[in-house]
This record gives sequence, C-alpha cells and structure tokens, in this order.
Amino acid sequence: MPELPEVETIRRQLDKVLVGQKIKEIEKLHPKSLTAFAKASAVEAGIIGKKIIGVKRRAKMIWIDLEGDLNLLIHLKMTGQLIYNGRPGKHTRVVFGLSRGRLIFNDMRLFGWIRVVNNQQLRSQFAKLPSDVVDTGFTQKYLETILKSSRRAVKLVLLDQQKMGGVGNIYANEALFYAGIDPRRPANKIIGREVRNLHKCLRQVINRGIKYGGSTASDENFVNALGQPGRFQNQLLVYENKTVCRRCGAKIIKIKLGGRGTYFCPVCQK
Repeated sequence: MPELPEVETIRRQLDKVLVGQKIKEIEKLHPKSLTAFAKASAVEAGIIGKKIIGVKRRAKMIWIDLEGDLNLLIHLKMTGQLIYNGRPGKHTRVVFGLSRGRLIFNDMRLFGWIRVVNNQQLRSQFAKLPSDVVDTGFTQKYLETILKSSRRAVKLVLLDQQKMGGVGNIYANEALFYAGIDPRRPANKIIGREVRNLHKCLRQVINRGIKYGGSTASDENFVNALGQPGRFQNQLLVYENKTVCRRCGAKIIKIKLGGRGTYFCPVCQK
C-alpha cells in the first residue's frame, strides 16, 4: 500500500503538471472507482470544465482542489496508481482528459477510490484524522500520550491511522529498527528516552522516504505519477531483509503482527 512518502511523491509531481489545467472529459471504466457519478453525469456533478487549483495531501489521501466548491478526494489503498499521460491498461478504472494530456487512475484490486466532495465534506473527512507524523502537531508529547494509552504491540499502534497519519508497514518496520525497539513490545512500555528517539526516527524515515521518491517493494505496485518506481527500497535496512542485520550481523527475524509481515533484529531491537 502506498504510504505517506509514496503519496507525497505523487502529490508533488502532479502539482507541477496539473495546476492551471481544466478537466475536459471523464471516462469512467469501473462504476465503484468514481463514486459521486453513480446517480449523476459528470456535467451535472460540475466537474467538466473546472480548473485545477492545486494538488494536496492528508495522511495517505490526495485531493485535487478544483475551482469553486468541489474537490477530487483520492485514496490509492493497496494497488492504486495515478499516472500523468500514461497509457490506459487492463487495470485502468478512470481516465481524466485534461487541457494538456490525461490523468489515469489504475487499480488492480479495486480497493482504491475517487470521490467528488465539496469543501464542507472535505473538512468533515479531515476532522476525523489525527496529525500526520511530519506535521507540527505530531509532537513528542503527543506520541508519548498515544503510546501510554495502549498495551498493544508498538508496531500496531504506529500503523493505527486513527492515532497518527501516514505510517504504513514499510516505514513502521524501518522506524522501529532505527530506534532499536522490538516491534512486539507493548506500546505503554516505551518510555522516556525511547519515546524521544522513536519520535525522531519516525520523522527521519518518513522524510528519507520522501527524499528518495518512495519505496517500490517486492510487489512492484507502486509507481510515481510519471510511471517510475521509487528508490527508497534500496535504502531499506530491515524491511524484506531475509538475510542478516547490517549493523550486528545477526539473522533478521520475520513474524506476523496484525497480519502484516514484520522484520526485526533480535539483537539490535530490544
């Protein structure tokens, strides 16, 4: 699933090429992928002819700000892709014809979606969300409060999008390795200096992920808005590492936590 660095990479690329363009036409190839048009045509929904004002992000969602009171809110979920000027394929669900080119929404597993929402609906959606881990609101004190309130494994708390925004499986594995914390430890046992270190490492790994354009893991589903893979997978220290720890040489262990593949070093992470 695209996480915060992957979604932010796509957002930045689309913001450069979409702003100022108008939506000329829409080809909807799957009924569930563009939900607002279930009972109304694109013209009636007010999308055709609208100028794109900006491309923004919150947590793992992108929204395309249109002139007036409408937005395209997009969640890529497991296998969604937004590609500018790409070629439609068998997994293409929606094609937006623009003033200069087209924007393609691909989604192999059909979990992703695009919703037409007005500004009030957008604010209502975002009011339910916590701060992203790179936001100023995600303070060390906030993290400490979240950890103290849960006995669950710390990795599961990091993945909880109701507690903090943007961290998925890849970056939770990496952040815990950076911080030297066993992913199985109860969250409320992470205290003092460990909280400070984990807060720093979460921000560090997310920002490094953005710097390298996101991660294209072994499933190879993630591509950026230009159809290119990310580069952060080449920087990963523990995720999908089936060999030995690069720090101490111990064998990396893989287990399941909450149904997700979890990698850690039994020596470096306590």
